[in-house]
Amino acid sequence: MKRAVFILTLLVFGVAAVNAQFPIKIPKVTVPKVEPKPAQTPQPKVSTQIENTDSSVVSNNNTVRQSSNRQMVMDDGFTFFDAEPVKEYDSKISLEKDIGWYLKSNLRIIGTFPKRSAFKVSVKKNGKELSSIRCEGLVYTKADDQNLRTPQLRAGKDLNYEDFMTAGLRCFDEKAVIKEIGEMDVEIYFIDGDSNAEKLVRKHKIDVRKATKVRGNASASQPDVADYYIQRHAEAAVAIAYFGMSRNVGYFGNPVDNYSTPTFRTLSIHTTFSPAEQTRLPNNPFVQCSVNGQKINLQNDKARVSEGPRREIGIYTDRIGAKYKTGPPYKDWVEFIDLNFQMPLFTGEGQYAKPTMKIENFQGKWECAVIENGVTFRTFRWEVGAKGILPHAEQKNGNVNLFYDAALVEMEIPSGGSPIDFRLLPLPNAGLFYGIPWSTAEGKAMAGRVPKMGNPYHVPSAK
Repeated sequence: MKRAVFILTLLVFGVAAVNAQFPIKIPKVTVPKVEPKPAQTPQPKVSTQIENTDSSVVSNNNTVRQSSNRQMVMDDGFTFFDAEPVKEYDSKISLEKDIGWYLKSNLRIIGTFPKRSAFKVSVKKNGKELSSIRCEGLVYTKADDQNLRTPQLRAGKDLNYEDFMTAGLRCFDEKAVIKEIGEMDVEIYFIDGDSNAEKLVRKHKIDVRKATKVRGNASASQPDVADYYIQRHAEAAVAIAYFGMSRNVGYFGNPVDNYSTPTFRTLSIHTTFSPAEQTRLPNNPFVQCSVNGQKINLQNDKARVSEGPRREIGIYTDRIGAKYKTGPPYKDWVEFIDLNFQMPLFTGEGQYAKPTMKIENFQGKWECAVIENGVTFRTFRWEVGAKGILPHAEQKNGNVNLFYDAALVEMEIPSGGSPIDFRLLPLPNAGLFYGIPWSTAEGKAMAGRVPKMGNPYHVPSAK
C-alpha cells in the first residue's frame, strides 16, 4: 500500500513539472551567408605535349628514346637551297633574256610554335642585303595530330620526337631577283605567329655559279637565258643515317608516320653526289658489314641505291671551240643530287612483322661498305648503343642539329671516286650544311678524306 502511494505521488509531481513554464534560453545559432561562386570558364590547356602512356613512348627497339625537347633550332640536315633563273621577254630581240636568279629554300625548324609562324630568308653579299622574303610555315604539333587523339591510336608509337615547322620549296619569291653571283650569306629568321617578333636562328654561306648558254644556229648564235646553280661539293663529305617509319616517309619529307600500323624501321643513309649527265646507278648492290672488326652475316644483304628529289643543275653551252662552230653546241652538265642508300639493316619490330635483324642487337663500332661486282661505292661507319646509332661528335657538341633519332655518320668515298662520281672537290674549310664550320677533329678528318675528281665546275669548250 505504501509502495502504491509512493508511485502515485511521483507521477503527480512529474506531470506538474512537465506543465510548468520554465524560461529556458536556447542559444541563437547564426548561419553564415554563402555567396554564390562566379561561373568558372574552362581555360584551354596550354601545353602542346601529349601525355604518353607506357605503350605510346616505347620506341620500336623496346627502349625509351628521350628527346631533349629542343626549341628554336634549325634541322640543318633538312636545309636545301636552289638557285633558279629569272627571265623576261625582250621585245627588241623578240626573245626572252636573262635578268638574274632567285632563291628557293627548303627549311625545317624544331620546336613548338604558334600557328601562322614563318621564316624570313635574307640573302646578303659583303653585308649588303640583296633580297629578303617571308615564307609562312606549316606548323606541326603532336597535340593537334588527329592520328594521336586517343590512347589506342598512340599505342606502340614512338612519340618522343619534337614538334616542328617546315617551309618546303614553296619558300621563294620570283620577284626577289638577285643579279650578283659568287659567295654570299643566307640568314634564316624565325617569325613568331603571335607576336610577329623575329629571331635569327641560323647563318649559311652559299656559292652561286652562272652557267651561260647559247641558242640559235651556228652562224647566228645568241646568248640564251643562263642557268644558275649553288655548288654543293662540301656536302659530298656528309651522310645522315635515319630509320624511316615507312616506305613513304623519309627524312626529307614528313619525318613521322602516325597513319600506318607501327612496324620495324629500315635504315636509309642520305648524302650528295655530282654525277655525269648519263650515270648508271648500281642495279644489284649488296652490303658487307662488320661490328668491332668482326664480320656479321646478314640473311638479307641487298641494298638499294637511288637518287633523291633534291637536285641542283646548271647546263653550260657555247660555240667557242672550233668543232662546235657547226652542229650542236658544246654542253657541260653540272649537277648535285641527293644520293640515298637503303640498307638491309633494321630497328624494332612491328605488331605483325619482324625484321631479319635488329641493329640494336649488335652494339659497337660498325663499318658497312656498299658494293657491286667487286666495286665499292661508299663505306659508312657509326657506333651503335643500347638505343640505336649514337650521335656524331658534331651533334653532341651542338654544332649541328638533325631531326629526332637521326645521326650524322662517317662516310668514305673510294680514292679517285667511284663509277657514279664525276666531280669531287675536297673543301674541308667550307664546313657542312652550307657553311657551318666543322668543330671537331672527327668532322674535319671526314671532310679531308674527300678525293678530287674531274673539273669541279663547268669549263668552256676551248679548254
